[in-house]
Order: sequence, then C-alpha cells, then structure tokens
Amino acid sequence: MKSLKNEKGLTLVEVLAALVILGIVFVGIMTIFPQMTLFNAKTEAKLDTMNLAREEMANIVAANKWQKVLVPSAVTPDTGLPDYLSETKMNDEMALVGYNLVSRTATMATYRKETDYRYEADIYLNCETYLNPAVIGTPPAAGMCAKLEPIKLYRTHLKVFKENDISPGTYQLSSETFSFLSYEAVEPIGP
Repeated sequence: MKSLKNEKGLTLVEVLAALVILGIVFVGIMTIFPQMTLFNAKTEAKLDTMNLAREEMANIVAANKWQKVLVPSAVTPDTGLPDYLSETKMNDEMALVGYNLVSRTATMATYRKETDYRYEADIYLNCETYLNPAVIGTPPAAGMCAKLEPIKLYRTHLKVFKENDISPGTYQLSSETFSFLSYEAVEPIGP
C-alpha cells in the first residue's frame, strides 16, 4: 500500500506566524496615516498663507498707486525725501489697503493689518539702485539712486502671522515674502 502523504499547504503554526507578522506590518503602516494627514494639513495652511502673502504684496505694490507727477522741487524739507515718500503719503496709500502705521524710523516704516491673519509690512526707506552700476560702467555713488534713476525701488518685507490655536492672542509667523515698491516720477499730463 502506498502512503498518501500530501506535503502541499501550510501548517497551522505557519499560518499563525504569517498573521502575526502581517499584523505588525499593518499596525506600523497605520501609524503613518495620521502623521501624513497632519503634515498635509500643515502644508495646505502654509501654501494658503503663501498665496495670501503674494496677493497682499500685489495690493501693496500696485504700480499706479506709487507714481508721482513730476513737480519741480518736490522734496519734503524736513526729511530730504521726495514728497511721494513722505510719511503722510505712505500712510495714506497704506491705509487704502487697510494698513495702519505701527512704527517709523529713519530707515524703515512698519505697517500692520488685522484680518483672519495678521499682516506686517516693513518698507525700507533707503532707495535701492534700479540700474546696476557695474553694468553701466560707473561705481555706485552716494545718492546715485535719487539723482540718476527715474524709477526708485524700496525694499518691502511682508510677514503673515497666524493666530496660535493653543494660546489665543499670540501669533506665529506663517509666511513671508519680499518685493519692491517702485516709486516713479511721471510727466504731468496736459499743457
């Protein structure tokens, strides 16, 4: 008589060992999903505030708002700055987009706007050269920006703060962007 031994298949011990190993792997994988969800939520919030910062910066540096009709001797006597850079003009223009002056020094003006987020805009009052002096063959000179260039650039730093969920009333930096205000003297229209 032939013995019918069938060696195909798995024993109960092998099946149980496989289930234990699969369970360990499955639990390890499942712990990753909540972390991925949290990471995705933070990334989405960061992207939202980056887009808000870009839109807000576009509102602040809108080209037509910072043009100045050329007027002889249009210089504010107390500061020596062109009158379109005067504190009053800057405050008025920033107020049109919802910003209030927080502080002003000789080199920088800081404005703040409160909505769902807190926006802080720092406008640096030192003119940046629009034309690269190395390209035009002359070394940069003191006052070159004010004397030679019809378009004057002023560095602007916008920070977007989000209210902290854990401790209301406190804010954390969520996004920031940099740009330039372009002050341009334009010829008067008409005779």
